[in-house]
Amino acid sequence: MFTRGGVVAAAVVAPVFLALFHHFFYTQHLYSWGSADWSHAYFVPLISLYILWQQRHEIARQVPRTCWAGLLAVLLSVVCYVFFMAGVPNHMGQGLSVLLCLFGVVLLLAGPDVTRVAFLPIAYLGLGVTISEKIMIIITFPLQLLATQGAFVLLNVIGVSTVAKGNLLEVIKSNGDVIPLNVAEACSGMRMVIAFIALGAAVALVGVRHWWQRMALLMLAMPVALVMNIFRVAVLAIASLQDRNLAAGEAHMWIGMALLAIAFVFYMGLVWVLNRVVVDDQTPASGPVKKAAPAGPPKVATPATAAPAVGVRGGGAGSWRPGAMGALATVVVVLGASAGALGLAVGALGLHLRKLPIQAAENRQVRSIPTQTPTWEQVGQDEVMSAEVLEELGTRNYLSRSYRERERADGKPRRRLELHLAYYTGMIDTVPHVPERCMTGAGWTLVSSPVRMPLNLDSSGWLALPDAPEGSQGQYFTARTHNEFSDAPGIRVVLPRNPGEIEMLVSAFELPGRDVRLYGGYFFIANGGHVGTAEGVRQLAFKLEDDYAYYLKVQVSSIEVADKDELVALSSSLIGELLPEISRCVPDWVKVKRGEYPADNPRRGSGAAK
Repeated sequence: MFTRGGVVAAAVVAPVFLALFHHFFYTQHLYSWGSADWSHAYFVPLISLYILWQQRHEIARQVPRTCWAGLLAVLLSVVCYVFFMAGVPNHMGQGLSVLLCLFGVVLLLAGPDVTRVAFLPIAYLGLGVTISEKIMIIITFPLQLLATQGAFVLLNVIGVSTVAKGNLLEVIKSNGDVIPLNVAEACSGMRMVIAFIALGAAVALVGVRHWWQRMALLMLAMPVALVMNIFRVAVLAIASLQDRNLAAGEAHMWIGMALLAIAFVFYMGLVWVLNRVVVDDQTPASGPVKKAAPAGPPKVATPATAAPAVGVRGGGAGSWRPGAMGALATVVVVLGASAGALGLAVGALGLHLRKLPIQAAENRQVRSIPTQTPTWEQVGQDEVMSAEVLEELGTRNYLSRSYRERERADGKPRRRLELHLAYYTGMIDTVPHVPERCMTGAGWTLVSSPVRMPLNLDSSGWLALPDAPEGSQGQYFTARTHNEFSDAPGIRVVLPRNPGEIEMLVSAFELPGRDVRLYGGYFFIANGGHVGTAEGVRQLAFKLEDDYAYYLKVQVSSIEVADKDELVALSSSLIGELLPEISRCVPDWVKVKRGEYPADNPRRGSGAAK
């Protein structure tokens, strides 16, 4: 691997390897660039190469040979990569397929002895693969609760009066003022844990020799990061007593980085302790060092005991190791042919692996929907989210607004609904925020499992669109905007496909310690259709045959309804009256499929624009 032949083999294999997996590497770059969560991915390959370089003498002692079993791993990796690209799109699955292919190539060209030594550096590359959003959600929420509860205990122990409500800390000043501190995903410990484990794993592989020392360091990496994150939240809470701005923005970031540095110093202290627990024979712990006996004449290796040459070349000078040329040619042919076949298939089938961002006509934002409808009116002002919450939300095109009934026939108090809209486009195979996650994170307890419930929208003014684009999976309808409330009165707007089949996923929540119950439901408008679950967004908005990807979350909640049925009935009224205006805030998918919108639509002027 570290000979001229090894360098030549790497130089020959690398271009076809990158050609086959270029979509994964480009997507990983998009995940990592400018992201505090995954920016460490750029350094993982460099650390892996350094670990491999440190193992060069051990690798040189191994006997390289061709192992055709590695070809099976290469072929399996190609199949898995295509499956996770076109079958069930998943970036994490693609990344694991890339690692499997790299493992197979090394096994095929260098044999099991070399692969055994190179296994850990190859496996370390997995820390540079972005974890699937669904797994992140499962991990992140418990970390949020742990950081909140840990900081709550610590603050009260040191005399800072604090109340914990889910992921919300309320720091009480001496004068009785309450300062809320939301432990959002940025403070959940996920960023610190992932980056710190990557750094801790590198230290474990380089800084100690014995397997049990490495395992100890790997197991300690997460607890160290989580404990320091509890201190981080506590420090932010104390800082907010002096100035609320210290718990946000750049100050928030610098405090986190300082505590990360302290955690690393502590971690290196653990490395020092572990290295002192066991004393290797080569490095006596104490006592005088005995003078070594004079070295005799150097021994010359006989042909029977001489170590074989390392790398692709072996045996006699200038000759190729038997089978090496055939294995190298096989790898190049398999990877090159796979890359070419995949490219041809993508082109012939009209697939689009990279989704283009798209906005509504004239870049219309969701906050532009009317504040009044025939039976509903706005209450108060639209909520303006902080920079940290916006970073958590992942978009600036959002609306959080309260609506109240304009009148109620039975004379009872008018009921109130909270409407939340959030528009996303050009995202990379992600899953959006949903109430089951966000409401519990804000301190509410989920008391009933989500239930799909159909909306009963008024369809009296809908007209079927007779000439829907080819391939549309459902019927398009148009509806007219209200003359007295819209800024574009009386125009007809294309609604999502089959609007009469829209369903909400409805859940119930309770606030601990208070007799309050909240009902919340949501659905998504995505790529001209609608879907009731976050997982369904992945299948609808990221279809390979579509050039663009967008989705709009429509969420309604209330604490003034008696049950889920009442929430759905009121939501049907509000959404039914707002649906034409909401549809103006997303792209007209009929025009998109025809190639008429946007101006740079790849379908414009092509045969695909039908």
